[in-house]
Amino acid sequence: MDLEDIYQNVEHRDIVDTTGPQTLNHRQDEGKDQKHRGSRCLVLMTVCLGIICVLLLIFIIVQHIFITAERESLFKSYKNTVEEFNQTISRLQHNYTELMTEKDQLKNNFSSLSQKKLDGLFISNVSMSWSESRKYCRDRGGDLVIIDTEEKQRLISSLFKERVWIGLTDIEKEGKMKWVDNSPLNQKFWKEGEPNDANGKEDCVEIKSSCTSSELKNWNDLPCSEKRKCICEK
Repeated sequence: MDLEDIYQNVEHRDIVDTTGPQTLNHRQDEGKDQKHRGSRCLVLMTVCLGIICVLLLIFIIVQHIFITAERESLFKSYKNTVEEFNQTISRLQHNYTELMTEKDQLKNNFSSLSQKKLDGLFISNVSMSWSESRKYCRDRGGDLVIIDTEEKQRLISSLFKERVWIGLTDIEKEGKMKWVDNSPLNQKFWKEGEPNDANGKEDCVEIKSSCTSSELKNWNDLPCSEKRKCICEK
């Protein structure tokens, strides 16, 4: 082997020995870089996850605060509504009590007034003609009843459910009705179609009430000779 071959072999070994370690170091550096990048990614993911958790926690807290506030607001509103409702009930109960008291007072006043008006009224036991009825009343210190107000008409119609004579007639002058005290007829409570002076003989007036009727207009003219009970008034 000549000197040139030996020199080339030595040079070749030097190149092999020098290149091998450099390649190994390069690979190690790449591995370190990858590990470093992996660590950075892990840290970044951890930070992002932490931020998400914090945001989620903040959202839960805010939502809880909002729900609590809304619940308190609804509770206060409900409480106020209940209080107003109770106050309204109390006022209605108070008003109802006052109305019932007033009703009882009015009822008592009406009963007292009605009794006073009834004190002078009485009805005959038997049926008679109009003239006989008037004599019956006058013999007892009164006369046939005069009805000159709606109140009196309602009272008599509600109490006497019979066909009875009243103190109204046009015997003296046909078509000119007068009361037994010669006062003119102002308030009128004729039944429909009355007075009609049927056959020219109906000169006296009755109340034509019935047990099933409470109508206000119930006067009827008929012949004075008809037999009816009568209402007298002192």
